[in-house]
Amino acid sequence: MSIPIFTLILLNKRFEMNKHLSDVEWSSTEVKKLDNMGTIKNLEILPLIDYHGEGDLLTEEGLSYYIRADDIGILFDTGLNDKQKHPSPLLHNMEVLGVTLKDFKYIFISHLHGDHVGGTQWSQNRIFSLSGAQLNLGHVKAFTPVPMSHPTAKTSHINDPEIIANGIASIGSIRNPLFFFGEVYEQALAINVEGKGIVIIVGCGHQGIQKIIDRVEALFDTPIYGIIGGLHLPIPNAPGDDITWSGLPIYKFIVTKRPPWEPWHKDDRDYTLNYLKARNPKLVALSPHDSSMESITAFKDTFKEAYTDLKVGKIIKISQN
Repeated sequence: MSIPIFTLILLNKRFEMNKHLSDVEWSSTEVKKLDNMGTIKNLEILPLIDYHGEGDLLTEEGLSYYIRADDIGILFDTGLNDKQKHPSPLLHNMEVLGVTLKDFKYIFISHLHGDHVGGTQWSQNRIFSLSGAQLNLGHVKAFTPVPMSHPTAKTSHINDPEIIANGIASIGSIRNPLFFFGEVYEQALAINVEGKGIVIIVGCGHQGIQKIIDRVEALFDTPIYGIIGGLHLPIPNAPGDDITWSGLPIYKFIVTKRPPWEPWHKDDRDYTLNYLKARNPKLVALSPHDSSMESITAFKDTFKEAYTDLKVGKIIKISQN
């Protein structure tokens, strides 16, 4: 379906205004170091929802990870559940993998998109959900990048960088323009593993690799050890390699920081690769929920033994030893 020229003109005007506001906000933000963050000894990331998986675990175009940092459990995002099933694919995989609601006391929402908060119907109302029906999360505190609510969980809106537990911090909510969807505010987790460094866990990477890394380096003197999650690199190399949205291969035209007539391309992926490579990370895992196999292959070829596949059910472990 074609979009009227007048609509595109209005959308572009809004986009350019939001881009300007985003640039001004980024350049004027003063970041104070989080000197008293502390460290953890053992970190495990277990993908519960993503586009690739192991065995009979369910997969989808959303994202959710269970993070165990010493004795602290965190649910990072809550998947897509496009058909609003109850129990959801997330709950199904949690049961298979032995993760219960009692295993986490924190929920960390990277950004307010349907594939990260449990579905579009929830994102439209600034709510997150783990399934098609709401669960009792009275024991949980949720950290959100914009004001959000939940029927039972306590919610805390994070704007500036903030320590949320020993060795664990949000790098703060970073504003970025999107052509069709207005703006997105996204935060990422930074976890300081003793003897290793900062592990960054990202939802979609709408902030862009430069802002993510520059923010982390401004917050901590500790080097970056690794990065895990989505960096939005839907760069196809061959037919059938496109990341799709509702079955349509249009990801490289939408949910990017550019208008649709300037689609995401190989140079964007290479810029991300090179900016990250300059930090010599010891661990890289790229989420397939928003990156093509061509991009994943390029990451594997670049980072070699530092790269690990990100799949539902495959635990990623980092420890001080």
